Amino acid sequence: MINIMDVPRLTLSYPIFFLLSFFLSAGKISMLVNAQSWCIAKASASQESLQEDLDFACRVVDCRPTQQGGTCHEPNSHVHHASFAMNEYYQSRGRHDWDCYFSRTALIALADPSFGSCKFKAGGTGTPPRVEKQNTWCVAKPGTPDNMLGANIKYACGKLSECGDILQHGSCFFPNTLINHASFVMNLYYKTLGHYTCDFNGTGIIVMTDPSYGECIYV
Repeated sequence: MINIMDVPRLTLSYPIFFLLSFFLSAGKISMLVNAQSWCIAKASASQESLQEDLDFACRVVDCRPTQQGGTCHEPNSHVHHASFAMNEYYQSRGRHDWDCYFSRTALIALADPSFGSCKFKAGGTGTPPRVEKQNTWCVAKPGTPDNMLGANIKYACGKLSECGDILQHGSCFFPNTLINHASFVMNLYYKTLGHYTCDFNGTGIIVMTDPSYGECIYV
């Protein structure tokens, strides 16, 4: 039986119809529990929300690798530290889709988010679940250094017709961070030019949760 208190940062005011569909999606839940998947932070989430996610997860799991001197401290960013903590929580709870909810600030990834010396825990005994490619998106790994994020933006925008959405006054300009802008253009490249290739020199990762937010719509 699911304990409502175990659902990360889920408020009781949330629409009941969503809760019903959320908890009764047995096929999807089974798919995630039995196969490998990971949980990472949404690049567009605010620092305040990510700090709340980090505080919540770290009350349950060991977050020492994200502290100074730890293997996951660098890059020293909220999105990277929160991603590590979210994944530790997600894996420890059994990889149900609601374990990677965090008030819509998290994404379920189908590839290992580990980067450099920072290793993300994996669970499950099978391969990542098969998902229709049109229902996947490409985003930047949370541990990607700024110089590589900048290179990804330059490369993708050099191939695309335009990148106006991430420019000032564009629908995806805020939050004005490299990882947010890179994730948007990497996905645009992935869906329109990349033939569903999300590598970007090992800095891209495929997710099965829509990263769209507000008026910023991912293809």
